[in-house]
Amino acid sequence: MTKCQPKTEIKIMLYKDTIREKQFLKLADQRGICISIFLPTTPLTQDAQADRIVLKNLTKDAMEQAEAIADKQQIQAMTGYLEELQEDDEFWEFQANGLGILVTPESIKTYRLGYAVEEAAEVSNRFYLKPLMSALQPMLAYVLAISQKSVKLYEFTAAQELESLDVSDLPADFSEVTKRSLQRDRAPVGRLQGDEGAKILQRQFLRAVERAVRPVVSGSNMPLILATTQEFQAMYRSLNSYDILADKGVDGSPEGLPEEEIRQAIPPIVKELRQERIQQWFDLYYQRQSESRSIADLAMIAKLATRGQVSHLLVEVDAVQYGTLSDTGEITLSDTRSAETYDVINETVIRVIENGGEVLGVLTEADALKELMPMAAILRWA
Repeated sequence: MTKCQPKTEIKIMLYKDTIREKQFLKLADQRGICISIFLPTTPLTQDAQADRIVLKNLTKDAMEQAEAIADKQQIQAMTGYLEELQEDDEFWEFQANGLGILVTPESIKTYRLGYAVEEAAEVSNRFYLKPLMSALQPMLAYVLAISQKSVKLYEFTAAQELESLDVSDLPADFSEVTKRSLQRDRAPVGRLQGDEGAKILQRQFLRAVERAVRPVVSGSNMPLILATTQEFQAMYRSLNSYDILADKGVDGSPEGLPEEEIRQAIPPIVKELRQERIQQWFDLYYQRQSESRSIADLAMIAKLATRGQVSHLLVEVDAVQYGTLSDTGEITLSDTRSAETYDVINETVIRVIENGGEVLGVLTEADALKELMPMAAILRWA
């Protein structure tokens, strides 16, 4: 009788492209004939053929729309770009969970995304960029795993994977910093020894870790979650200078916790942090109501966003409202999609970002009150 072989875990590599705010805004400024295609994809190369078929169908849809604003030569050029992409075997070999494709008669740009997106084929005089919003901040969280024998900083991605980050000056382990082999080495530390000396060494070690991690996480607006013993968590918190260090961590030494167990422990923490952030947004929104500094009317928000008056925006990322938005923020709504219109919710989001506002996207009404959908804003002044 043969023994069952242990099941081998297959780890899928996601090939993602980053997009920075400066690049996002440059795309937002593009005017002319603009085709925006989005589709969910699979990182499994053997299953990519289905995605290529979806792209073929979306291409056909987009070109039918483009006939209203593009001539035959321009349509041939854009069709050519997309057909070449469909036939590029190497491109489809390296995918993630979503794909964004932005096409003009002169160029094509692709963005492999770590999260799934809804199928879309939008044609207008500007790009439809709302599905790229999450890629502006690609990390849902940082995870810092600390043990005596190793230190690692991870990116917990939208695909709920842990990806190790290369951090300069991050200590490899406890002994590299302290020149001791054990935390509780009984050799004296100055005039201190035993447990008291060990705590001095531990703080020295964690201080070096915090110094290395600080420049990586600073300014990211993403939470940092600790995966280490409760003792090290408490000590690190006393030394930490990063504002968004999560109150909850993964308890236990990473030496005894496989990476997969750490990964599985992160989603509930991230979900709770997200709900806390949304609740904080609500609290501030209703607090500002008494000062006439909060509003949930799309037309008025569009005007105020154009003036740079919106500091915080809550938006339902799946919601679409076609129409046009003037340079002064006047909305003209349309009941139908056409090449002469575009998603005015998307355009309003862009104007908030252009003026330095912060955007919080929610997926469904389950994340936010119906009265605040599809968009609500907190203003810088009344």
